[in-house]
Amino acid sequence: MGSDDEVYNHTKHPYTKALMSAVPIPAPKLERNKNIQLLEGDLPSPINPPSGCVFRTRCPLADERCSTQKPAFNTDNGTHFVACLKV
Repeated sequence: MGSDDEVYNHTKHPYTKALMSAVPIPAPKLERNKNIQLLEGDLPSPINPPSGCVFRTRCPLADERCSTQKPAFNTDNGTHFVACLKV
């Protein structure tokens, strides 16, 4: 959570980074050369979510700690909040 500028131009959470990389760029040359971050892994069950971080099954940064600890919202500037143990 954060201001438009923070979310669009200074993404921190791995899911937001992947989501923003999928947004089309209206300039064809830039669109062709952009790096899309594909999410791999299994979608978590909404009925039986995984322990710890619910995004860990698809997160490129996940480690053992992510399977046991649920991340809390943190901020480094008071306006941009992220729930991730790795950022």
